[in-house]
Amino acid sequence: MTFLPDTQIFTSGVEFDYKTLAGRFRELAYLNAGVEIVFKDDRLTLMNLEEPKVETYCYEGGIREYISYMNSEKTPLNEEIVYVQGERNNIQMEVAFQWCTDAYTDSLLGFANNIRTIDGGTHLEGLKAVLTRTFNTLARKRNKLKEGMSNLSGEHIREGLTAVISVKVPDPEFEGQTKNQS
Repeated sequence: MTFLPDTQIFTSGVEFDYKTLAGRFRELAYLNAGVEIVFKDDRLTLMNLEEPKVETYCYEGGIREYISYMNSEKTPLNEEIVYVQGERNNIQMEVAFQWCTDAYTDSLLGFANNIRTIDGGTHLEGLKAVLTRTFNTLARKRNKLKEGMSNLSGEHIREGLTAVISVKVPDPEFEGQTKNQS
């Protein structure tokens, strides 16, 4: 697919930011495993180049490779990236995550139909709840949390976690999409 902005709509000109577009194309390639995206910039004069700049993005491992990319300069706690996918009620879901020992905050990215949900959403809240409930259940089963002890908090469980959750929803309703500038 090739596109150019419609000059009847964009009457005052358009200036594309290479880094923004490259980042978005890379993200889309991670979110759609095996899809190849070729980004070619023909703005030779503007980019001060002699020939077009071309980058190709294709990740067979999809969001697993996204986690590897995001954690490339960190020390993973679990070498293998956890990956789960499934479908229920015509909604496709996939999630990948990995903990790192040298990160003190979490990095959770959520996407609905390839659109980043920066304000969260049911899919992100569900992931957080499942992780917290699962760890607390496991800790109680293994007697790491004794009777009467309070549960581990979600913040403590997610410390150092890098995760990507992507859902494909047939008829989405994005409440915040027109309110945010990002």
